[in-house]
Amino acid sequence: MYKIMMFEGGVYKFNELKELIEDIGGFILQESVMQSETMLHIAFPEEEERTIRDKIKELGGKFTKLPLAGAEIIIVAPSLGKHHAVNPMCDIAEFLRREGAITNMMGLARGVGKRIAQITAEEKKIIDEFDAAVFVFGDFKECIEEKKKLCETIETPYLMVGGPPNLELAHYVGGIGRKTDRMRRKGEIDTLKTMTAKLGEILDEKRLEIEEDPLAASPPFIEEMIEMFIPPKAGEELPVIIQLDGLRINIEEEDVGEIKDVEVGKKKLSEICEIKKSLFKGHLLKIKTEAEVGGIY
Repeated sequence: MYKIMMFEGGVYKFNELKELIEDIGGFILQESVMQSETMLHIAFPEEEERTIRDKIKELGGKFTKLPLAGAEIIIVAPSLGKHHAVNPMCDIAEFLRREGAITNMMGLARGVGKRIAQITAEEKKIIDEFDAAVFVFGDFKECIEEKKKLCETIETPYLMVGGPPNLELAHYVGGIGRKTDRMRRKGEIDTLKTMTAKLGEILDEKRLEIEEDPLAASPPFIEEMIEMFIPPKAGEELPVIIQLDGLRINIEEEDVGEIKDVEVGKKKLSEICEIKKSLFKGHLLKIKTEAEVGGIY
């Protein structure tokens, strides 16, 4: 498995770090250079962490863990009306992004009402495209206990958040209910950290399942092959998004044929991935396992 972390430091000799990452079989997932400051999201084999840490210490930079990196998470509210889509949604999304996740938001079409709330078949399929989902509920205990049925119908791992602090529900974190201002006080930040840790545990369980039946190729490696074959267009933001067991590619329908022919080792991408149109955005590539396709070299 690859570990994903963030490097922050100066531009002096930071190319040496990039060369080291390539030498040990790692990848640069994201790079941002702002005058004299540099930020890199890097992926590398777990056993090489000490080598990377030593190099960063030599360069005088900072090394930050990103526990949610490599995951795409959707934040779901019962509706996008002012009754439900209040400040915590933005605070949750921003906090998860700081921990490395790619986040999106969604409101249910028929999620209003304690007893009549529903989730449609298409909404389930959209949520199941993501690595995990966070359902944002309100302050009423009875409402949350009733609406948990919305979460239980999806296949992707999920976490529920709401106001009541001590609800005896699985996959639940309290202290995040309706608010009139931003979550920026120490107690509120601590609650967001608790939420992130719980979500990290849920994603770690999924990572362990993937390790037991390894993928034919890692998502960062496939991303690199795609970008070598089809360079991103100027001004395009995150054309390829890494997921735990695949990728989301924001390409037009006419470019799908080119993607299928991308060579990954001795095989084509169409041989090691299931490629399908996303109901949410772009196209999804779900990587098959080694047991299904054999070695790629």
